[in-house]
Amino acid sequence: MRKRIAALLSAALLLLLAACGQGQTEAEGGLSLWFPSGRDDLSSALTETDFEGEETVPAMMDALLAGPPADTELRPLAPAGTALLDWSVEDRVARVELSTPYAVLSGVDRSLADYCVALTLTQLSGIDGVRITVEGQTQGRVLRAGDVVFSGAEEEPVEVPATLYFPMASGGLGYEVRTFRLTEDEAPAKAVLEALVAGPENGEALTPILPPDLTVHAAWMDSGVCSVNVSSALLDEMPETAEERELVIESLVDTLCSLDAVEQVQILVEGENVSRYGEIDLSGPLLPEAQ
Repeated sequence: MRKRIAALLSAALLLLLAACGQGQTEAEGGLSLWFPSGRDDLSSALTETDFEGEETVPAMMDALLAGPPADTELRPLAPAGTALLDWSVEDRVARVELSTPYAVLSGVDRSLADYCVALTLTQLSGIDGVRITVEGQTQGRVLRAGDVVFSGAEEEPVEVPATLYFPMASGGLGYEVRTFRLTEDEAPAKAVLEALVAGPENGEALTPILPPDLTVHAAWMDSGVCSVNVSSALLDEMPETAEERELVIESLVDTLCSLDAVEQVQILVEGENVSRYGEIDLSGPLLPEAQ
C-alpha cells in the first residue's frame, strides 16, 4: 500500500520532479532561467534557457520577469507589470516580494510560475529555498527543488494512502491506515503529520502521541529524505521518560516513511537543525524502525 501513490502521479508531476532535480545545480556552462514551455503536452511543462547576467537574486528575477527570449516558444513567467518589490536571504531561504499583477495567476499556472522562480534562484550559492510573497498578501510557503514530489499538477484531488502510528494501551505502537484526498496545493507529508498531531480515530485502542499544539510549518523532499519543519512544542513538551521519547520519534518517522518516496526523515524545529531529542540523535536523517 505504501507504494501505490506512485501510480497516481500525473505525467506533469513526473516532469516537474525531473525539472526540480536539475534545478538544484548550475546548468552546464552557467546558470539558467526557467519558464513555462508554452507547449500543449504536459511532458514538457518547464524549459530552461541560458542566463549570462549577474549572478544575484535581483538580476535573475529581473530577467525572469522580462520574459523569455523572443525567438522561443516559451511563455512569460508572469503577467505584464509584475515587478520585484523587495528581496532578502535568511537561513538559506530567499524571500522575493512581487507586485500585485502576480496574484492574477492561479491553479497550475501559479504552480508553474512559482517553481520557475524556485528552480532559477536555488541555483545561486547560499539559497536552498524560495518564499514568494505578493504585495498585500501573507507570506507564502517555502519552495525547494525537491518539494514538487509532494504536489500534484492536477485539478482533481489525488488519493494518498498512509499509515499513522500511535501508542497502544498495552504498550508499543499500533497503527491506522488512512487515505488522504489532497489537491495540488496540499503536501501529503504535511497533511499526514498534521493528522498524526490530531490523534487517532480509534480512541479506545490508540492514544495521541504528539503535542496537541504542535504546528507543522513545512515539509519537503530531497533524494528520498523528507525534511519536516515543526514548531518548538516538540521540544518544549518532551516526554519525561526515554521510552516515551523513543515512541514519539519512532511514530513520527515511521508515519512519514509510509508515504511513497520517503526513505528517511530529517526533523527541524523552527527551521533549525536539532542535535538531540533527549538521548536520541537527530543530527542526521532517521530511518524507519522497520529498517
